[in-house]
Amino acid sequence: MTALAKLQQTFQDCVLHPGKPASIAWVSASGRAAPETQLSIYSYAYAARLREVLANDYPASQIAIGDDQFHALANDYIQAHPSHYFSLRDFGQHLPGFVAEKLQHDETYQGMNWLVELAEFEWTLGQAFDAADANLFTEQDMATIPPEAWPELRFTMHPSVHRLNFEWNIPEMWQALTAEPPTPISAECEQTIPWLVWREQLVTQYRSMTIDEQQALDTVREGGRFNDVCEALATQMNLDEVPLRAAGLLKGWITQGLISGVQ
Repeated sequence: MTALAKLQQTFQDCVLHPGKPASIAWVSASGRAAPETQLSIYSYAYAARLREVLANDYPASQIAIGDDQFHALANDYIQAHPSHYFSLRDFGQHLPGFVAEKLQHDETYQGMNWLVELAEFEWTLGQAFDAADANLFTEQDMATIPPEAWPELRFTMHPSVHRLNFEWNIPEMWQALTAEPPTPISAECEQTIPWLVWREQLVTQYRSMTIDEQQALDTVREGGRFNDVCEALATQMNLDEVPLRAAGLLKGWITQGLISGVQ
């Protein structure tokens, strides 16, 4: 290791692990502040910037657990998942899983099982907004496909489309927590509900789905043919209702900008 590389590594260790004993003889003592103060400024700024990123990505989670606990959570996360990216956009991607670990081992999170899903929802909203753009498949495009080709059609979903299942009342919680001012709401939910998140134009959208739509959409996302979609719907309704329901779902997905292509 070169002298420069060793110095860079030492500086990084001091910034990432401010409480770790280390020699700071390499820091100039002729500055306006003591060497310890100089290093502490960099260490504080590093952690503060990363906490700010997490707060921007997870605003409802911060409100839900309070500033102090979120501050502690962010500090623990920074130590467990230091930034390895040139961009900070992906820095917070592991927070939902990190919260799940906290629930198992940290009693201060007792009774907050909903927090994992809330964090997952907030991260997915950001992912949908930042997803790559793609051309959309239109009703006019659909009209050009010959009837005999429909059974073997496979549809490509827009890159912004995400699917989530929630055991808790997460979207309504998110709305209540991010309202001005935030309003109280119960996290309880009677049953697991499938949700869809995507970007329409420049606006992130989300909505719940019925079970038959969820099965049909998941079939499409897994690469199933239109015929497979119909078979999935047939498990939920009478066979004579399937064609109309399949066509209606597909039209709705196209109108909402969920489909970007057909194979």
